[in-house]
Amino acid sequence: MSEYFNSDVGYAALSIFLLIIVSGFFSGAETGLTAASRARLNEMERRGSSRAKAVLKLLEVPERLIGALLLGNNLANITASAVATAALIKIFGDSGAVIASGVMTVLILIFAEVMPKTYAISHPERVSLMAAPIVRAIAAILGPVVLTVEMIVKTTLKLFGANIDESASVLSA
Repeated sequence: MSEYFNSDVGYAALSIFLLIIVSGFFSGAETGLTAASRARLNEMERRGSSRAKAVLKLLEVPERLIGALLLGNNLANITASAVATAALIKIFGDSGAVIASGVMTVLILIFAEVMPKTYAISHPERVSLMAAPIVRAIAAILGPVVLTVEMIVKTTLKLFGANIDESASVLSA
């Protein structure tokens, strides 16, 4: 089995580690941005905080914000799981897929979902101010994809008879 623990497995482990950090960023940013006090942010902006201004700007279009964060988070989680599956199949054969599913579920749940969200709910302004510049860039880059997702969702729901208002938000609560 030691022949399987080569640089490919090391690169896979590093990739998974980095992707879980990315996923955790998206999860924490979503929670921090949506839980941050607008009153506190407005006060920070009034005192000259450009980051508070950036957060408030992001919150003006919540469906685009949430859509970009969900897309980024899903991309990171699915890629990490795919890398883990490929690496563990190489080591354990077909049962590696089942092992990868279990391992990635635990890793993603703890380190990319619960822990970042728990921190962000306890420190929403700190997290939102830190995340805003990065999220703003990501939202701009992923904007066309988010718009396409919204269009596909609305069209599909209409095909199944749902009465969807064209101005209704499909990506935010």
